[in-house]
Amino acid sequence: MPELLINPNDAVRPNFASEDYIAARNALIGGNVDEQAAIAMLENVWDANNAAEKEIWERQRREDGEADREREARERQEREQGEEARTVEEESIRNEERRKYKSKFTEIVMAPPPDTPPEILPAYATTRLQKGMYVEMWYFTNEGLDYALKSASAIDDNALVQSVDRDGKAMWTTAAASKGSKSAMDDRDLTWEQLSIATPRFLDAIHAAGWTEQRQVIMADLFTRLQAHPYRASRDPLDRKALLKYLSEQRKLWHQAIEAGTGAWNVGILNENLLRMAADSVCRERSDREDTERARI
Repeated sequence: MPELLINPNDAVRPNFASEDYIAARNALIGGNVDEQAAIAMLENVWDANNAAEKEIWERQRREDGEADREREARERQEREQGEEARTVEEESIRNEERRKYKSKFTEIVMAPPPDTPPEILPAYATTRLQKGMYVEMWYFTNEGLDYALKSASAIDDNALVQSVDRDGKAMWTTAAASKGSKSAMDDRDLTWEQLSIATPRFLDAIHAAGWTEQRQVIMADLFTRLQAHPYRASRDPLDRKALLKYLSEQRKLWHQAIEAGTGAWNVGILNENLLRMAADSVCRERSDREDTERARI
């Protein structure tokens, strides 16, 4: 049915008794229908048509109202979604800025300078620990902390450099987090004093990096049992050196096994056979050095 464009409620019934409707009246006059009856018939037909149009108009009005409300609801939803998308985008930009410029957003504690400077670990070490990767204990010694302070002033921490992840894919990371120290020492070359200083810092660092509780316990057991081993109290420096060699080798192998996905073991349980092999290796290395020195004489 065609849509009504004029409100039938505003329509006024024509004067069917006027000269304009003579033809319409004459068409009805005849038999028992006189002029007055014809006029009444015309009025009844108009009233019926007008009443029907009023119903159509009311239905149109309701449908148009529903359509308007639906359109307004869609527009409101689109505005809200647009505002939400803008809010998410703005928050993402702010988060990215906080990530890139951490120093700019670090919360300031409203207190006087501390008596003891805070211990700041090298970004290289903390980044590797956050990935669950191996890092030398040297970075947790006093020398490692000194390196962190020097590198922080010499390197733009936020400068991006390209590196490769475990899967061989190129990735971008900060210069400070990707560059280790040339002065870093292997665990086997540390002194026991250095290791004793580094151990609690290392354990705190892996906790902060989110290592699982099981792995934290394993690492704590490893260092505790090395400290308690009879070799540690031996008067022979080679025995003590053997413990450091064992530590270096086993930590590396443990991480390699984890990254290879072949399954690792509880490195916190000392293997006496491997310890004896490490001790024999240290003795052979000393003997080889002595032979080399004698050959130079």
